[in-house]
Amino acid sequence: MSTVWLFTGDSVTQGALHTFGWRDYTQLFAERVRFELDRPSDAVINTGVSGQRVSQLDVEGAVLRHRPDVVVLMFGLNDCAAGPAGLPAFTRDYAAVISRVRRAGAKVVLQTPNRAPASGWPDLPAYAEAVRTLDADVLVDHHAAWDGGEHWMGSGCHPNEYGHRALARNLLRALDLWEPVGVSGSLFIP
Repeated sequence: MSTVWLFTGDSVTQGALHTFGWRDYTQLFAERVRFELDRPSDAVINTGVSGQRVSQLDVEGAVLRHRPDVVVLMFGLNDCAAGPAGLPAFTRDYAAVISRVRRAGAKVVLQTPNRAPASGWPDLPAYAEAVRTLDADVLVDHHAAWDGGEHWMGSGCHPNEYGHRALARNLLRALDLWEPVGVSGSLFIP
C-alpha cells in the first residue's frame, strides 16, 4: 500500500536557494522512505513556497488536490514578522488549515520552525510555542531540538545542508522511520 506524503510551508520547506545545491529535508525524507525503506510507490510532494505564511496557504490547490495521506506542515518563520499581535490570527489560521486537512482524511504532522537569530526573529519562540498547542497527529519540535547554532544555518533563518539533515533526522525520528546506520543517516558532508 502506498502513501502520499505532502510537505508544505515556507522557504525552508521549499528548499531552494539556501541549500546551495544540497538536498533539503523533504528530499532526504523521500530518499529514506522511497529507497531505504523500499517503498518506491510512495509519493513525496513538496508545495512549499518561499515567503509564505499560513494565512496565504491555498489548502485546496497546494494540498488537497494531491489527495495526501499525510500532510507535513511547517509555518512560523515568516508569520512571526507580525509580532505578538499576530499570534491569535496565526493560531486561528493554522487551526483552520488543520481542520480542512483532517476533514479530507489526511493525518497532520506539525513541525515547529527551526531557530533563527533573535536579532531578526525575536518573536519566533512564541510562534513555535503556538504550534505546540495545536492539534497534531505528530508534532516535530525542531525549535526545541535545534542545537547546531550557526553551523546549521545558511543565511538568516535558513538552514544549510547540515540544518536540513537535522530537520530530516528529527522528522524521521518522530515518525519512527529513522535508522542512524541507513544511508540517509550516515551520509558524510565534507
